[in-house]
Amino acid sequence: MFKKQLIILTVILVMLSGCSRIIFRPSEAKDDDLIELSYDAVDKLVMNLKQPLPRGSLVVINSLINIGDLGQSLAFGRIVSEQLSSAFQSNGYLVMGMELPTEMFVKNEVGILQLSEKTKEALKNVGAKVLVIGSYAPGRNNIYVSLRIVDIESQTVIATTDYPVTMGPDIKAMATPVQPPSQN
Repeated sequence: MFKKQLIILTVILVMLSGCSRIIFRPSEAKDDDLIELSYDAVDKLVMNLKQPLPRGSLVVINSLINIGDLGQSLAFGRIVSEQLSSAFQSNGYLVMGMELPTEMFVKNEVGILQLSEKTKEALKNVGAKVLVIGSYAPGRNNIYVSLRIVDIESQTVIATTDYPVTMGPDIKAMATPVQPPSQN
C-alpha cells in the first residue's frame, strides 16, 4: 500500500513539475500608459518651475534623444515629445515642436554643453521663452526618461523631472531601431 502511494505521489510530482513552466512562467511586462506618464511629467515640470512661466508663453519642445546615441531619436522619443506638446498645450502654453539637431549645443570653455548663439538667436526670433529638452536610456526592463526646461535667455535649467517607463511590447518596439531591409 505504501509503495503504491509513493508511486502515485511521484507520478503527480513529475506531472506537476512538467507543467510548472507553463503555470509559473513569468508574464511579459505590460506597457505603462505613456500618455498619462507624459501628462504627469508636464504637471511636475510646471509645478517645479524655479521662475515664472506665464500661461500663453511659447514653449519649444525638442524630440527626446537616446542617451546612448545622441544623434538618434527613435519612435519612442518622438511620440513622447508629441505627448509633451499636447500636455503643455492643455496647460495653456503655446507650443512649437522642433527637430533641433544635437549641434544646437556647443561646449563652453569648461566643457559644459550650452545653446549655440545661432540657436539661441533663432529661438528668440520666434519669441520662445523656454526650451524643453529630454533624453532617455533604455534598460533591460525600463526606459529612463529625463526632462528639462531651459530658460533660453539665461540658459539655466528652471525645471526638471525624471521617471521610468516599463518596457512592455509596444514601448520596446518604439525604442528599438528599425533595421533597414537588406539588399541582396
